[in-house]
Amino acid sequence: MAGKPATGQDVDLGARMRAARVAAGLTQRTVAAALSVSAAQLQKYEKGTNRISAIDLSVFCALVGRPMDAFFDAPALPAAAQAPTVSEARENLCVAAEAFFEAKQRAGALGAGSAIAFLAEAA
Repeated sequence: MAGKPATGQDVDLGARMRAARVAAGLTQRTVAAALSVSAAQLQKYEKGTNRISAIDLSVFCALVGRPMDAFFDAPALPAAAQAPTVSEARENLCVAAEAFFEAKQRAGALGAGSAIAFLAEAA
């Protein structure tokens, strides 16, 4: 059964692997032997044609003396959530209070009136 097809990320990873191998002064044959794959298979990893396993990548990282995260881009962080303004928060609170009050009324737990009046009496 074949694994997932290679993607653009595999191409980027392969290019970084090749650059690290060359910078470390290692041949494809040397690295391939350490990974127990053929030089042709290593070439496919470096071109991004085939995916390299995490275990083989960790062995490769040890060979070239670089951490695994050096071969990947940092993940994008989600945008910081904007806190609501005071007026937006007040509006949200009023809407929630009205919904709570209406649910209590439907359940028979409260009499007639409005949530705002109910809250004012409770305070």
